[in-house]
Amino acid sequence: MLLNKKSLRTSLALLALSVIAACSSNSSKVVKNSPSSNTSVSTPAEVDPKVFGAIYEGRSYQGNTFQTVGQVANQSSVVNQGDFLTQLSNVNNYSGKLANNYASQYEKITSWVLAGANVSELANYGIQAQIMSGFDGYQNVLMTGYYSPVIHARRSPQGKFQNPIYAMPSFKRYTRSQIYAGALKGQGLELAYSDSMIDNFLLGVQGSGYVDFGDGRLNYFAYAGQNGFKYYAVGRLLVEDGEIPKEKMSIQAIREWANANPSRVQGLLERNPSYVFFKNDPTGQVKGAAGVPLVPMAAVASDRGVIPMGTVLLVEVPQIDSNGNWTGQHKLHLMVALDVGGAVNGHHFDLYRGIGDQAGHIAGLSKHYGRVWVLR
Repeated sequence: MLLNKKSLRTSLALLALSVIAACSSNSSKVVKNSPSSNTSVSTPAEVDPKVFGAIYEGRSYQGNTFQTVGQVANQSSVVNQGDFLTQLSNVNNYSGKLANNYASQYEKITSWVLAGANVSELANYGIQAQIMSGFDGYQNVLMTGYYSPVIHARRSPQGKFQNPIYAMPSFKRYTRSQIYAGALKGQGLELAYSDSMIDNFLLGVQGSGYVDFGDGRLNYFAYAGQNGFKYYAVGRLLVEDGEIPKEKMSIQAIREWANANPSRVQGLLERNPSYVFFKNDPTGQVKGAAGVPLVPMAAVASDRGVIPMGTVLLVEVPQIDSNGNWTGQHKLHLMVALDVGGAVNGHHFDLYRGIGDQAGHIAGLSKHYGRVWVLR
């Protein structure tokens, strides 16, 4: 489906994992026995996790992954009740398997939300809340963000639009450097030509996105496959090379580095041999691994070995400003686990932020902590 830009903005207003996730998720997580213990905890930026929203005061160490609680500690209002119900409706309409598996839970949770979603009344609706232990045992769960980018492109190479976005080839085992050298050229696989090699790369990191061909409409390019080579996070490479301080790493920082070093971009990207292919999706809907259209800030990518697809979560989302600084507040969102990510492991969630530059800006700065309750 082709979306008019104005219609897209209106749709997002109604609805109202990636590079950072990849950079941070492989960090070692060392459990400590108390907040003041000398045992170190390696965090995404190797700085005090409290700067990024982690809280220790007044909390007890939790050894089990999940712990049933009589009351949710955060008694504030759920801020996205309507968006959550839209997301749940999408699950019921697009995934019969998940709808059947979670029919009882969805029915109870829907009744609770329609009655006002008062967190102190969960038990009245037969809903059990289990808090996650977090990366450190003090319920601090890592939350990064992902989004659907909008790429500027043309259907044929012209002017500054020289960077091809490829469909899936019959033979996939070409490295990124081989593809850049022309291994796929002339096979009719070019879906579009963008004006930015780094934008193409970030499109692959996100796994899908929209392409603006300059005619006032947006085409949705969905994930079609990958070349089979291991992914290496360019953000991590830039940190290891001393190009960007680890505590400053973000998608924005990578873009700024690329803009300042255009002759070095291809060399950096070729150190990551993994390459993602796309397909034009006429539905125009952003779907997660569950095949369900995603609603911004009502859907998350999770480690399904910890949180299975379809699970409903009460998420304490850390609030950050436009520079990525934690404001000192968390807000409660209801979300459904509907996606996965290669860098999303353990007590880590990638929150779907939406479409376009603003969503991408916040997603790129997100590497913060909050609590998560699984609703059963």
